[in-house]
Amino acid sequence: MSEARGRFSVIIPTLQRSKHLRPLVDQCAAHPLVQEVLVINNANAQLTWDSPKVRVLDQAQNIYVNPAWNLGAREASGEYLAIVNDDLLFEDEALEESASILARGFYGLVIPDSSCFHEVGPGSIAHRPAPYPNDFFGTFMCMRRRDYWPVPDDMLIWGGDDWLFLAAKRLPAALIRTRFATEMHTTSGGAEFDGIRRDNWAASRQRLGSKHPEGVGRGSVPHRAWHVLRRPYAMLQTAWRRWRRQGQ
Repeated sequence: MSEARGRFSVIIPTLQRSKHLRPLVDQCAAHPLVQEVLVINNANAQLTWDSPKVRVLDQAQNIYVNPAWNLGAREASGEYLAIVNDDLLFEDEALEESASILARGFYGLVIPDSSCFHEVGPGSIAHRPAPYPNDFFGTFMCMRRRDYWPVPDDMLIWGGDDWLFLAAKRLPAALIRTRFATEMHTTSGGAEFDGIRRDNWAASRQRLGSKHPEGVGRGSVPHRAWHVLRRPYAMLQTAWRRWRRQGQ
């Protein structure tokens, strides 16, 4: 499989319960940095798109979200992966900024900061080292395809985002000052998933608590250093902004 350099394979698992699915897929397919959109169809109902960039991977039964990510990563041809929830709304600039961040090579994973789902604030899109944990980061995750670390088979719907965050070979980055919105748990919040959520919670806590994936993550020197330095860094930023305002 030849790699589409500098372009995304967008992976969207779905049970077709979100009203945002079709406009989301259309938006991603129209983006110039998107090589393909892989829709992992976990529902019985058929899905089709006219766009040649959209490929629907129909499943005989629901394989659940984390195995769907693994399947999409195996099938992908882009240099970058964008794993996106089917109920997410975001601006095109989020993919553009993510591609730019990944191309520079310092960061290994790009996610939205929690602030993107609340008060975006003034200014243009930017990024900063990502805090952990983050309530919304599993809704949109961009990374190099070669750096994708498959989520274990017993983690079906829970903990996959934590797994990928901790498996990142470089420091994760968080997008700021760009708008995201989600209904959150449109599918996985269904009552039929209660038992699976309980089982997955136990499996994910055991795996994430006892053995992190190899590579750079929360326990790495760069990430530990950032968590130590982020408070004085924030204080310096605040002082710098005050000084600039006073000088204007």
